[in-house]
Amino acid sequence: MALPIPQPVKPFVTALRRRETYLGYAREAMSFAKCVARYPLGFGDGGLRSGRPSGEADRDTPVLLVHGFGHNRSGWFVVDEHLRHAGLTSVHRWNYDPFRHDVPELAEMLGERVERLCAATGFDRVHVVGHSLGGILLRWYIQELGGDARVITAITVASPHQGTRLASFVPSFGSLTAQQLAPGSWLMRRLERAAAPSAVRWVAFYSNLDFFVQPATSAMITTPALRATNVLVKDAGHLSILLSSRVADGVVDAIQHSPVADAVAS
Repeated sequence: MALPIPQPVKPFVTALRRRETYLGYAREAMSFAKCVARYPLGFGDGGLRSGRPSGEADRDTPVLLVHGFGHNRSGWFVVDEHLRHAGLTSVHRWNYDPFRHDVPELAEMLGERVERLCAATGFDRVHVVGHSLGGILLRWYIQELGGDARVITAITVASPHQGTRLASFVPSFGSLTAQQLAPGSWLMRRLERAAAPSAVRWVAFYSNLDFFVQPATSAMITTPALRATNVLVKDAGHLSILLSSRVADGVVDAIQHSPVADAVAS
């Protein structure tokens, strides 16, 4: 499945005139209910257990799923199912607490998780998928902590790469992590300045109806050095994009067409 060419997001007022907008909000409400129902299933550490190896590097390379702010590993049930159905044998989910640590600290913890995953599986490199804040942790890990030596494919889903206006309303005594997601914050400026070309393949899924990432185009990776592929998922919200079968298929496609998969196939 070829990844589509990025498309512009229409102004919010224009979106309100479309029937599809309201259907999208209805799907978002249903997705919220599904995530709430499954939330208790995501407590605790997911561990490092893998399925039975296939003996094929493109199928056995580890995939790490990183949830967003206030969520937990339970939110990945659709993506996880699609990855396993596609024959990937080493799919892992990781939990973290954004209320006790800021972005750089969490990114260090992500790096530690990747190291443990590599040690447990015997692979030197991994694929990582991050939803919302998870995608920002992934960027910091790759750009600031040498994660480009470990990550083959970096996929973000509804991640505020240029920040989100909602974070500007977080009070000074609130979550430091949330404050770091404000447009123009030192962290956002650092990510933009520190971006450099690498062998990592970047893919960003974004939506035109994401209430939590404002403006919605902030979920695109526009930094030229990263050479990212941006994929518009029309009429999806911040959670419904996470539960989208189209996004799950796109994640599978991006991983199956990663450099390691192409090398094995050649």
